[in-house]
Amino acid sequence: MGIVVTLLPQLAFRQRLRTALQDRHEVLNCEDWTALAHQCDRVLPRVAVIDLLADVPANFERVRRLRQAHPRLTLIAYVAPSLQRVREIFDAGRYGFAGLVVAGEDDSPRALLALVDQAEARALTGVLRHELRDLGPLALDAMLIAVTRAHERLTPGALARLLGKSPRALTRRLAADAMPSPQRLLAWARLLVAAHLLEDSGRSADRVAATLGFPSGSAYRNACQRYLRATPHEIRRFGGAAFVLRRFLDERAAAQVAAPVEVVLEG
Repeated sequence: MGIVVTLLPQLAFRQRLRTALQDRHEVLNCEDWTALAHQCDRVLPRVAVIDLLADVPANFERVRRLRQAHPRLTLIAYVAPSLQRVREIFDAGRYGFAGLVVAGEDDSPRALLALVDQAEARALTGVLRHELRDLGPLALDAMLIAVTRAHERLTPGALARLLGKSPRALTRRLAADAMPSPQRLLAWARLLVAAHLLEDSGRSADRVAATLGFPSGSAYRNACQRYLRATPHEIRRFGGAAFVLRRFLDERAAAQVAAPVEVVLEG
């Protein structure tokens, strides 16, 4: 079970979040920014859900300091928007918020749970952008979409449609960047997100498998063996997502050595 800290002065927001996460995450609410910072230092949560508009104006300096002290903390804004404060909501993206919950629109239990899970996956994208900075734009977008939507069990066809390409064209473009096929890329993305979730020692492999839609815990363990030659316990011990990313980069490096150079035209 992961830990989610919140700064939600409105009781309705807190109740909705607790209802959504009750069996998946422990929710610790904080009364003010000082208490939030203290809890983050004490329990090292993975996610913080903040009512960005509780302060007038929104306190982005406190957000900046929180991000500086806990760079791996995933931030989600939970707001009841108004036209007068829409610019502040827009500014939130500049301060590293990975998700936005609009009260009354997308805060049903199912939507909240999905958003928290997806926001954790988005925390990987900064690392991926750095490690895969040599990729062409399409291949990088394919990897980022596969990771941020790992919970949706995308098919190769669905991934191609999201990128505006045919499956065959996407396969060729990925191969030109020494990237795996769309099917294999989607599998790697799910393993990356699963390993990221495993970094929370309170999450079992079976819980991670259920979160990411694996048919069973056994199916997830089989995928770990097939791609990584490691068990979920070993993945956690070897560094979680960092371990899986190293294995992925090793596979790509081997493909770069083995494959001839090919120029692929746009279109």
